[in-house]
Amino acid sequence: MRDRVFSGRARGVKAAALVGSLWLVAAGAGCSGDDGSGTGGTGASAQGGSGGTTTSPQGGSGGVTTSPQGGSGGTTTSPQGGAGGAGATGGGGTGGSTSTDPCAGASDGKHCGGELGGLADHNSVYTCTGGSTTGVQGCANGCKDAACIQPPMDPCANANAGNGAYCGASLGAGDPNTLYQCQNGATASSTVCANGCKVQPPGVADSCKPSGDPCVNASSGNGAYCGETIAGDPAVLYNCQNGATAGTTACAAGCQVMPPGTPDACKPVGGGQCCLQKPPGVLTQAYSACGNGGVHYGIDLGTPIGTPIYAGMSGTVVSHALGYPNCYNNGCSSDCWNAFNYVKIKADCGDPNEPGKDFFIYYLHIDALPAGIGNGTHVDQGQLLALSGNSGCSSGPHIHIETASVPAGQSTGLSTCKSQNPAAHYCQ
Repeated sequence: MRDRVFSGRARGVKAAALVGSLWLVAAGAGCSGDDGSGTGGTGASAQGGSGGTTTSPQGGSGGVTTSPQGGSGGTTTSPQGGAGGAGATGGGGTGGSTSTDPCAGASDGKHCGGELGGLADHNSVYTCTGGSTTGVQGCANGCKDAACIQPPMDPCANANAGNGAYCGASLGAGDPNTLYQCQNGATASSTVCANGCKVQPPGVADSCKPSGDPCVNASSGNGAYCGETIAGDPAVLYNCQNGATAGTTACAAGCQVMPPGTPDACKPVGGGQCCLQKPPGVLTQAYSACGNGGVHYGIDLGTPIGTPIYAGMSGTVVSHALGYPNCYNNGCSSDCWNAFNYVKIKADCGDPNEPGKDFFIYYLHIDALPAGIGNGTHVDQGQLLALSGNSGCSSGPHIHIETASVPAGQSTGLSTCKSQNPAAHYCQ
């Protein structure tokens, strides 16, 4: 999936063909450390000599020939292969090949992936030796100055949604099973959750997962209770009967505590319809595919790296990918065209506009997934799903949201005419 990118295919070195009966000169010998080592010899017959191999910035140039084709450029493990030799009557020699090893051309020692560029993972430290990668260390909090960034001493330093209760998974620091009470960027108190910590939808404070049956605390008799009133999950509506839970409903937009005498209820989502919540960000590229005047199969929303992305509909994570860097500034080569991080959901309620069809939601160019999110995970609408990023062929940090509708039981990929305009499914 390319979003506003340019591209070009690097040509590989072709094997030299022996045309005619006379080969007068062998390939030039490469010498490590020279900027353009081993220039190919001149050929009086079919082909000039190939350029030498080098681990330095440029392979040797191909030899000149008075016959149909110049010599091939030298191979290099560094930024640029040698130039092809000139041909008097035919095509010039093929340019030298380049390596995809992130450490090609880098000095010995440790480097952040962002410094190396190319296909290097920006959140990893690479150990480079002799132009090759000899070790990779992933960094949960990113890389800076050739070392992993250490998490903040206080997890609440990452509380970017203001004061309140946060699971460690929401903060990206601390213990995922601990609930932190954050006040002005500092931890006021914390609770270790015996049954794990539940990341809640936007506007609902995170909470410990309840132990036991919350309905034992239903002091007003049988009926519907929001979890927060009976020491249960704040985003769940409990049907309490005779002090026991008879049923539960996950409230995508949170649970509404009602006045005495009125049963609690889930807050409405999209007027009560099955609909897609719009991701955050500013529109940078609209949908324009399949008869709509272009080839952009989703919607781009510009947003800073690390912005929370909440599940647009309840559903199951069916696939994802992580670990790709941003490739745009390196030319978005063919290696990068499909090298993006993403997460894909199959919606529980299917296509809201075409009943009976399955509905898939993709979020592309993400930076990371929170703890507990992976293939097979069920997510509620509004649950924290991913963090935005700038991976793949991306000219700037943004969220690409793409939706696809297919007959029930079928699957689908990206960038096909099964993709639909996500805005047609947004909640009103």
